[in-house]
Amino acid sequence: MTANSQRGVALLTILLLVVSITVVAGSMLASQKIAIRRSGLLFDQNQLLQDIDAGQQLAVTMIRADSNLNDTDSAQDIWAQPIPPYTLASHSVSIELRDESGRFNINNLYQDGTANTTALAVFQRLLTQLNLEPDIAIAILDWQDADGEVYQDGGDESTVYAQQSNAVATDALPNQPFVSIDQLLEVKGVSAETLAVLRPYLTAVPYYVPININTASPVLLAALIEGANSQQMQSLVDMRAQQALTSIDTVWQLPIFGSLNDEQRKALTPMLAVDSQAFMALITAIDNATVGQARERFATVLISKTVVDNNQVVNSSEAANNNQASNSSEANGKMPKAVKVVTQRLWAFRPSF
Repeated sequence: MTANSQRGVALLTILLLVVSITVVAGSMLASQKIAIRRSGLLFDQNQLLQDIDAGQQLAVTMIRADSNLNDTDSAQDIWAQPIPPYTLASHSVSIELRDESGRFNINNLYQDGTANTTALAVFQRLLTQLNLEPDIAIAILDWQDADGEVYQDGGDESTVYAQQSNAVATDALPNQPFVSIDQLLEVKGVSAETLAVLRPYLTAVPYYVPININTASPVLLAALIEGANSQQMQSLVDMRAQQALTSIDTVWQLPIFGSLNDEQRKALTPMLAVDSQAFMALITAIDNATVGQARERFATVLISKTVVDNNQVVNSSEAANNNQASNSSEANGKMPKAVKVVTQRLWAFRPSF
């Protein structure tokens, strides 16, 4: 091999090395940029989640503070007032609170292994008020109950409900409580249009929730009595607008409820309350520092407010908060209530609320 050939090979080798080093360096730089971008996104995501947790704590604090003031829940209370958005650095957090006890809890239909016939009758009357088929209530009950037979019919659930156009591709119904109202789309007779009509009046809380007569709509209140309508409930609506009702006994004094006998009142009483045992919070966290369109995250949080059970095991922070609330309530002669988060659900888009 001549000297010129050797120099050519050496030069070619050097060029190949330079190209290889350039490719490797470029790949490393690209990987580094991706890692930096990923870290930034994770940081922003964690910050938004912390914002949601902060909003959640504020919602719980407001409900707990209101609980210490009175034993009722109404539109005049602290939690029912608009909450202005607040800013955390470049992020903003907004909170909307909704009383779930002002709605009919579809999980009330089946409790402790048995159908609640009073709740079923109220729900059927509500459906009638809304010009919907009362049989929808039976289908919703069958979704929850533990047996495989259609309620009060005896037919096989898997055979009857398999004929529905929106049926789930399973051999049997779930036979478990509802987690979300949106699951009603899988129930016989419930279309998207039907759900849109029902949505303002229903909730799906995993425990028994009485209807709060201070916040329930006139339509739902009318469903308590056979043959009543929402216009006849105006006197009750006007009364609670002046001052929250403090006792269910006040309701029985109204003329519209005068037609109920003692047995009917006894059956309805466990379904009614003057306070709320469940709230839903919609929390919106916005990152205004994001280049281009602001990044948003949403969360719906179910918050319970129930009578304190001293035998119930809770974590240390809950115990401290509940003990403080209990001491304050007892000092004021009111029943102590425990306020805590039941579930939290994150959303990439704003959910129906």
